[in-house]
Amino acid sequence: MIKQSLIVVILFALFSCSSVKRIEKSCEKNPFQELDSTQRANQNLRYTIQTPKSWKKGRTSDGDSYALDGKFIDSLGYFSSPASVYVSRNAIRETCNDKVFSIEDYLHYYIDFKNRWYSDTKFKYLLLKGKHKFYQAIYIINYSNKTADSRLFKYTTFLFFKENIGYALTYVSEPKHYETHLPEVEKMINSFRILE
Repeated sequence: MIKQSLIVVILFALFSCSSVKRIEKSCEKNPFQELDSTQRANQNLRYTIQTPKSWKKGRTSDGDSYALDGKFIDSLGYFSSPASVYVSRNAIRETCNDKVFSIEDYLHYYIDFKNRWYSDTKFKYLLLKGKHKFYQAIYIINYSNKTADSRLFKYTTFLFFKENIGYALTYVSEPKHYETHLPEVEKMINSFRILE
Protein backbone atom coordinates (compact mmCIF):
# COMPACT_ATOMS: atom_id res chain seq x y z
CA MET A 1 0.00 0.00 0.00
CA ILE A 2 2.81 2.39 0.88
CA LYS A 3 4.60 1.54 -2.38
CA GLN A 4 1.45 2.30 -4.39
CA SER A 5 0.94 5.61 -2.59
CA LEU A 6 4.58 6.52 -3.15
CA ILE A 7 4.30 5.70 -6.87
CA VAL A 8 1.16 7.84 -7.17
CA VAL A 9 2.90 10.77 -5.43
CA ILE A 10 5.98 10.47 -7.69
CA LEU A 11 3.84 10.28 -10.84
CA PHE A 12 1.84 13.29 -9.70
CA ALA A 13 5.05 15.28 -9.05
CA LEU A 14 6.47 14.35 -12.48
CA PHE A 15 3.22 15.25 -14.22
CA SER A 16 3.03 18.60 -12.39
CA CYS A 17 6.62 19.49 -13.33
CA SER A 18 6.13 18.60 -16.99
CA SER A 19 2.87 20.56 -17.06
CA VAL A 20 4.60 23.67 -15.66
CA LYS A 21 7.39 23.34 -18.26
CA ARG A 22 4.81 23.02 -21.08
CA ILE A 23 3.04 26.18 -19.87
CA GLU A 24 6.35 28.06 -19.64
CA LYS A 25 7.33 27.04 -23.20
CA SER A 26 3.84 27.87 -24.43
CA CYS A 27 4.06 31.33 -22.82
CA GLU A 28 7.43 31.95 -24.44
CA LYS A 29 6.14 30.96 -27.88
CA ASN A 30 2.80 32.84 -27.72
CA PRO A 31 1.51 34.29 -24.47
CA PHE A 32 -1.60 35.87 -26.05
CA GLN A 33 -5.08 34.39 -25.94
CA GLU A 34 -6.17 32.65 -29.13
CA LEU A 35 -9.88 33.45 -29.41
CA ASP A 36 -12.25 32.37 -32.15
CA SER A 37 -14.24 35.02 -34.02
CA THR A 38 -17.29 34.71 -31.75
CA GLN A 39 -15.19 35.11 -28.60
CA ARG A 40 -13.34 38.08 -30.14
CA ALA A 41 -16.60 39.74 -31.19
CA ASN A 42 -18.11 39.31 -27.72
CA GLN A 43 -15.15 40.45 -25.63
CA ASN A 44 -15.35 43.68 -23.67
CA LEU A 45 -12.73 45.92 -25.29
CA ARG A 46 -12.54 48.43 -22.38
CA TYR A 47 -11.31 51.59 -24.09
CA THR A 48 -12.49 55.07 -25.01
CA ILE A 49 -11.82 57.03 -28.16
CA GLN A 50 -13.09 60.36 -29.44
CA THR A 51 -14.34 60.31 -33.01
CA PRO A 52 -15.42 63.11 -35.33
CA LYS A 53 -19.18 63.41 -35.87
CA SER A 54 -18.79 62.19 -39.45
CA TRP A 55 -17.55 58.75 -38.26
CA LYS A 56 -19.96 55.95 -37.33
CA LYS A 57 -19.19 53.12 -34.90
CA GLY A 58 -19.82 49.48 -35.82
CA ARG A 59 -18.75 45.96 -34.81
CA THR A 60 -16.69 43.36 -36.63
CA SER A 61 -15.73 39.79 -35.77
CA ASP A 62 -12.44 41.20 -34.44
CA GLY A 63 -13.70 44.14 -32.37
CA ASP A 64 -14.97 47.65 -33.09
CA SER A 65 -14.93 49.60 -36.33
CA TYR A 66 -15.30 53.27 -37.16
CA ALA A 67 -16.06 54.44 -40.69
CA LEU A 68 -17.02 57.66 -42.37
CA ASP A 69 -20.78 57.93 -42.28
CA GLY A 70 -22.52 58.22 -45.64
CA LYS A 71 -23.16 56.26 -48.80
CA PHE A 72 -19.97 55.91 -50.76
CA ILE A 73 -20.12 53.73 -53.85
CA ASP A 74 -16.88 52.52 -55.38
CA SER A 75 -16.09 52.04 -59.07
CA LEU A 76 -17.52 48.49 -58.97
CA GLY A 77 -20.85 49.65 -57.54
CA TYR A 78 -20.23 48.36 -54.00
CA PHE A 79 -20.69 50.25 -50.75
CA SER A 80 -17.33 51.53 -49.65
CA SER A 81 -16.01 53.94 -47.05
CA PRO A 82 -13.02 56.11 -47.96
CA ALA A 83 -11.59 55.59 -44.47
CA SER A 84 -12.04 53.13 -41.58
CA VAL A 85 -10.43 52.48 -38.21
CA TYR A 86 -10.58 49.07 -36.54
CA VAL A 87 -9.90 48.41 -32.84
CA SER A 88 -8.94 44.97 -31.55
CA ARG A 89 -7.80 43.75 -28.13
CA ASN A 90 -5.35 40.94 -27.35
CA ALA A 91 -4.82 39.90 -23.73
CA ILE A 92 -2.20 37.63 -22.22
CA ARG A 93 -3.50 34.14 -21.37
CA GLU A 94 -4.28 33.62 -17.67
CA THR A 95 -1.68 30.84 -17.48
CA CYS A 96 0.98 33.38 -18.54
CA ASN A 97 -0.11 36.29 -16.34
CA ASP A 98 2.59 35.63 -13.75
CA LYS A 99 5.18 36.97 -16.21
CA VAL A 100 5.69 40.54 -17.34
CA PHE A 101 5.41 41.15 -21.07
CA SER A 102 6.22 44.23 -23.10
CA ILE A 103 5.10 46.06 -26.20
CA GLU A 104 7.94 44.28 -28.04
CA ASP A 105 6.28 40.94 -27.19
CA TYR A 106 3.02 42.30 -28.60
CA LEU A 107 4.80 43.52 -31.73
CA HIS A 108 6.26 40.03 -32.33
CA TYR A 109 2.83 38.45 -31.80
CA TYR A 110 1.21 40.89 -34.24
CA ILE A 111 3.86 40.38 -36.95
CA ASP A 112 3.65 36.58 -36.56
CA PHE A 113 -0.14 36.81 -36.85
CA LYS A 114 0.14 38.89 -40.05
CA ASN A 115 2.71 36.48 -41.48
CA ARG A 116 0.16 33.68 -41.10
CA TRP A 117 -2.36 35.73 -43.13
CA TYR A 118 0.24 36.36 -45.84
CA SER A 119 1.28 32.71 -46.04
CA ASP A 120 1.66 32.72 -49.83
CA THR A 121 3.81 35.88 -49.78
CA LYS A 122 5.96 37.52 -47.15
CA PHE A 123 4.28 40.21 -45.07
CA LYS A 124 6.06 43.43 -46.06
CA TYR A 125 5.79 46.41 -43.77
CA LEU A 126 7.49 49.57 -42.56
CA LEU A 127 7.97 49.68 -38.79
CA LEU A 128 8.14 52.94 -36.86
CA LYS A 129 8.38 53.57 -33.14
CA GLY A 130 6.33 56.45 -31.76
CA LYS A 131 5.23 58.02 -28.51
CA HIS A 132 1.72 58.41 -27.21
CA LYS A 133 0.96 61.01 -24.54
CA PHE A 134 -0.52 58.40 -22.19
CA TYR A 135 1.23 55.15 -23.10
CA GLN A 136 4.71 56.30 -24.09
CA ALA A 137 6.16 53.80 -26.57
CA ILE A 138 3.89 52.57 -29.35
CA TYR A 139 4.66 50.86 -32.62
CA ILE A 140 3.33 52.01 -35.98
CA ILE A 141 3.18 49.48 -38.81
CA ASN A 142 2.54 50.64 -42.39
CA TYR A 143 1.68 48.21 -45.17
CA SER A 144 -0.47 47.82 -48.28
CA ASN A 145 -2.69 45.04 -49.52
CA LYS A 146 -4.61 44.26 -52.69
CA THR A 147 -8.07 42.75 -52.51
CA ALA A 148 -9.24 39.88 -54.71
CA ASP A 149 -10.70 42.44 -57.13
CA SER A 150 -7.25 44.16 -57.33
CA ARG A 151 -8.15 47.23 -55.26
CA LEU A 152 -5.20 48.58 -53.32
CA PHE A 153 -5.60 49.62 -49.67
CA LYS A 154 -3.13 51.34 -47.39
CA TYR A 155 -2.99 50.25 -43.73
CA THR A 156 -1.47 51.87 -40.66
CA THR A 157 -1.66 49.94 -37.41
CA PHE A 158 -0.90 51.55 -34.06
CA LEU A 159 0.08 49.06 -31.33
CA PHE A 160 -0.55 49.92 -27.67
CA PHE A 161 0.35 47.78 -24.66
CA LYS A 162 -0.54 48.21 -21.00
CA GLU A 163 -0.65 45.73 -18.10
CA ASN A 164 -0.41 42.63 -20.32
CA ILE A 165 -3.11 43.77 -22.75
CA GLY A 166 -2.37 44.82 -26.31
CA TYR A 167 -4.53 46.97 -28.57
CA ALA A 168 -4.23 47.33 -32.32
CA LEU A 169 -5.87 50.35 -33.97
CA THR A 170 -5.75 50.01 -37.74
CA TYR A 171 -6.48 52.82 -40.18
CA VAL A 172 -7.50 51.57 -43.64
CA SER A 173 -7.98 53.66 -46.74
CA GLU A 174 -7.45 53.65 -50.47
CA PRO A 175 -4.21 55.53 -51.23
CA LYS A 176 -6.07 58.42 -52.91
CA HIS A 177 -8.01 59.11 -49.66
CA TYR A 178 -5.27 58.24 -47.16
CA GLU A 179 -3.76 61.71 -46.58
CA THR A 180 -7.18 63.40 -46.59
CA HIS A 181 -8.43 61.53 -43.51
CA LEU A 182 -5.11 61.02 -41.72
CA PRO A 183 -5.44 64.18 -39.53
CA GLU A 184 -8.82 62.94 -38.19
CA VAL A 185 -7.35 59.51 -37.53
CA GLU A 186 -4.36 61.02 -35.71
CA LYS A 187 -6.77 62.87 -33.40
CA MET A 188 -8.60 59.61 -32.75
CA ILE A 189 -5.32 57.83 -31.95
CA ASN A 190 -4.23 60.63 -29.61
CA SER A 191 -7.58 60.43 -27.76
CA PHE A 192 -7.36 56.63 -27.30
CA ARG A 193 -7.42 55.51 -23.66
CA ILE A 194 -7.45 52.03 -22.14
CA LEU A 195 -9.98 51.71 -19.32
CA GLU A 196 -8.85 50.10 -16.08
